[in-house]
Amino acid sequence: ETLASAALSATTPAPARRDVIELLLVNGTVSEAAAGWWLRCILLSSAVLRRAHCREGPPDFRCDQQPEGAYDPITIRNAAGTLEATFLRYGGTLTHLLFTGGTEVQGPVDVALGWEDPRQHCRAPQHQYFGASVGRVANRIANGTFVLGGATYTLPRNENGYDTLHGGWFGFDRQVFDVVTRSASSVTFQHVSRDGEEGFPGTLTVQITHSISDDNEWQLHYHATTDRDTVVSLTSHPYFNLNGNINNMLTVLEHEIRIPTGDRFIEVDSHLVATGAIGSVSEATHLDFTTPKTLGRDIDRGTVTPQGGYDNAWVIGDARPTLRQGALALALEAYTPLTGIGMRVRTDQPSLQIYSGNFLNGTDPKTRMPRKRSQSFGLEPQYYQWRGALVVEAQQYPDAVNHANFPSVVLRLGEVYSQRTSYQLFGQSPRDHGSKAASLGMQLLGPWPSFAVQSWAVLLLVVVACALDRGRRLSTVLGGWASRPAGWALSHARGLEPRLK
Repeated sequence: ETLASAALSATTPAPARRDVIELLLVNGTVSEAAAGWWLRCILLSSAVLRRAHCREGPPDFRCDQQPEGAYDPITIRNAAGTLEATFLRYGGTLTHLLFTGGTEVQGPVDVALGWEDPRQHCRAPQHQYFGASVGRVANRIANGTFVLGGATYTLPRNENGYDTLHGGWFGFDRQVFDVVTRSASSVTFQHVSRDGEEGFPGTLTVQITHSISDDNEWQLHYHATTDRDTVVSLTSHPYFNLNGNINNMLTVLEHEIRIPTGDRFIEVDSHLVATGAIGSVSEATHLDFTTPKTLGRDIDRGTVTPQGGYDNAWVIGDARPTLRQGALALALEAYTPLTGIGMRVRTDQPSLQIYSGNFLNGTDPKTRMPRKRSQSFGLEPQYYQWRGALVVEAQQYPDAVNHANFPSVVLRLGEVYSQRTSYQLFGQSPRDHGSKAASLGMQLLGPWPSFAVQSWAVLLLVVVACALDRGRRLSTVLGGWASRPAGWALSHARGLEPRLK
């Protein structure tokens, strides 16, 4: 009976456990010589109970006890109404992103996955972080620990008892944000993360501003300050499907992807935790999206699950100035011919995490997630399927808190954390989409020479063509080449394949 009560007290802080030992000694229950053995027994019980708690599953998230208005929709749109976004205060979550402008479909297309019932963002047994704001530290922290200022901080290991994922059990995705300001096209959320929340030091005040621009760009601006040194790496976790499940399309494998500066990636272990090493896509060609290719072409060669897939971080921080728009670098382009909708992602962050919906399961009755009405077609119930989404998260390097060779995510007292990321949607027909590949080549190669130099280059190509084509008259060749821009001729001479702008 005494052992049981002592073991139960192992779930309380260490000072209380010492009080138990002291009480046992005073009452003469155990000898002083045995006190050390009791203490070791209790500490061991504490470790076992903590590990068991991690493996038993998530705590009670009190989904029915959230503040009033936590699940009420907040919608913003641009003046033309061509891009509309809906959010929840719960998790600062994006629930809908409707774009009107796809060339192969009429009316708006909802390109973001989510729940029809907003309470499911809290209640769902398989938490997918649909559209959520993520913090304090996005991605995985090895063993749920890090050292800052000589002190070791321990966090809840909410992913299989091995690491801390997206800030812990009660990360920002589980917090109810306050609305600071709101207009027709913008909303600013705020969360004050108290010192010790999920084990992180310092009180962090975070504001996230979402804006919808007239050129169909969903813009995010993160701003944070702290009252003591801490670690911060924020992101958003939107699930994109540019085909909107039209015609009951189940996957996003037809999406064409380009990561123009993604020639390196961050290596991970079998638990998808960063090892600290940086790899080259030349040695892992399934990760090479520096030139456009469909998501499904090499997805089965992925190594993040036994069935393949992507859940990787690409290093994009060295984007060339020629690809910059203002302070934001072009990080990714995506396009699907099914709807004629494309997306450009720009950011000031050094890495881009891409996840291909490896754990979406549309067949298991216990975990499958029904589609929203805006992404359902027909009368039969429909569910989000395996590889049915593309998650694009701009962020700092994963597990940077434990790798000195990675860019630091430490936020010092007096400093200001700032991050900007945007997702711009556009419409383009498959024909026009292909015909603009030459302009992509020009953009990547930088400024072209003067018109005179271009003209001489074209004439030289004509002469070469004439020499190779023995039976064709010079005038015919000249007429054919003159009817096309010099850039077109040069791009085809180089063998560039028209694909994605």
